Amino acid sequence: MAIADLLMTIDIPYILKWFYVFDRWFGTFMGDILCSFLHSAQAGSLAASTFSLVAISLDRSFAILFPMKTIMTRNVVRFTIAMIWLCTLAITIPAMMASKNIEKNGIYVCKDSHGWEKENLSKITYITVLLLFGYAVPLMIIGVSYCLAGLRLWRRKLPGHRDLVSNKKVQSTSRRATAMLITVVIVFALSWLPWQAIEVIKNYNKKLYKVMPAEITMVTPWLGYANSAINPILYVIFSENYRQEFYRILCRGPSRKDRYRKTIISRSTTRTTRTSRTSSLVASIPMQKLTDEANHNQDCPESP
Repeated sequence: MAIADLLMTIDIPYILKWFYVFDRWFGTFMGDILCSFLHSAQAGSLAASTFSLVAISLDRSFAILFPMKTIMTRNVVRFTIAMIWLCTLAITIPAMMASKNIEKNGIYVCKDSHGWEKENLSKITYITVLLLFGYAVPLMIIGVSYCLAGLRLWRRKLPGHRDLVSNKKVQSTSRRATAMLITVVIVFALSWLPWQAIEVIKNYNKKLYKVMPAEITMVTPWLGYANSAINPILYVIFSENYRQEFYRILCRGPSRKDRYRKTIISRSTTRTTRTSRTSSLVASIPMQKLTDEANHNQDCPESP
C-alpha cells in the first residue's frame, strides 16, 4: 500500500508540466520511454492503490468475521500482492502502448490520441474497463466487506458477565472502528469520483467536455492523489494501535517485539514465583503436620 501511494508522486511533476507547456515533450529514446511510462502511471497508481485497499479491507473483514480462522496466511498474502501488481501491469500496458511521442516541425508532443488508432485499441473501452475494475467494482467490494465487519462489531455480544463500564468501553471501541471503516470508504469514493466523472464525460460526451472550464480538468486529479495522503491521517485519528506504532517509529520507542518479550518475561517470572510459592506451601504442609502431632503426643502421653 505504501508503494502504491508513493507511485502517486510520479504523476505530480507530469501534471505540473501541463500548467506551463501542456503536452509538449522532448526527443531521444528517453523521451519515448518516459512518455509511455508517465502517461500510464496515473492509471497504474490508481489501480495499485485501489487493489491494495481491497486487499486491506478483506483482511480486516476476515479478521472480524472469522476471528478463530487464519485466512490471510503468509502464502495468501504473497499471492495477493503478486496479483495486485500483475493486474496493475495489465491495466497500464494498453495506456503505455497508446502513448506516443510525436514530432511536428521540430516540436515533440506526448499524447495518446493517435496511439489508440495506430494500435487498433479503443480508448472508450479502456476507460470503461478502468472505471469498472479500477473504481466501481473495488468500491463495491470495499463497501460490502466493511459493512459486514461494521455490523459484526456493532452487534457482537461479550462472553461472561461484565460491568457497565466495561460494556461502554467495548461499545466505544466498536463505534470508533466502525466510524473509521465508513470514513475510509466515503473518502476514497469522493476523492476519485470527480476524476472518473471527467474521464467519462471526456470520452462519451466530447461536446460537454469542450465547454467545461479548464480549471476543473486540472484540479480533479489532485483530489484523487489527496486520498493517499488522507488515509494515514484517518488511521492516526481513529486507530490507537496506529498511533502507538507511529509514535514508536518517530520517537524510537520499544518495538512490538520488545514489548512482547517483556510481557513474556514478566508472565514467566510471575508464573515461576507462583509455582515456587505453591511448592513451598506443599512442602511445608507435611512438616507442619508432623510438628502438630509431636506436640499433641507430648501434651497427651499414652497410658501404660
